[in-house]
Amino acid sequence: MKRAAAALLLLASALMPAAAGDSYPVPREPNQVFYVQRSMNSNTIVYVARLAGGKLDPRQPVEAFWRRFNDEGEKKDLSTIERNFAFGVKSEPAQGMPGSFLVRVVSYQNRPALLKLVDGVPRLEAKVAGEPSVLGYAYLHLDESGSVPSVSKVDLYGYSLATGKPVMESFIP
Repeated sequence: MKRAAAALLLLASALMPAAAGDSYPVPREPNQVFYVQRSMNSNTIVYVARLAGGKLDPRQPVEAFWRRFNDEGEKKDLSTIERNFAFGVKSEPAQGMPGSFLVRVVSYQNRPALLKLVDGVPRLEAKVAGEPSVLGYAYLHLDESGSVPSVSKVDLYGYSLATGKPVMESFIP
């Protein structure tokens, strides 16, 4: 069953529509559940599920880090500012769903996602374009005209839990 779930996730990610940065490398990390790319460069924020004893680690179910594709592809921890104000995550146990967690990106907390194991494979679920979906990735369009880049638009990609078809939503945060 684990292989079937993993194969479905791999197939779905191959079917997802390309983002504006479709020439960027795609991260492939063990237990990866989501990633974020930005119009600024190919450096990518990767979110992986942390497992302990075959279950999601209740102390830190999700870890976020950089995959520095703009350099040599090395892994780099988020800075304290990035972790606390931009790309870090907060998680809490999901009510009535033992072993599952509600996960929120610190800079956009009004859109929680559900992290759970399906046939032993970690999966992040949320609504995309109003449809319950497995999340794949987000592409952030940045406005770099000021002293600090700001997000002008978000493209969110996933695939429908009901149909398995790719879904995409654009919104202004």
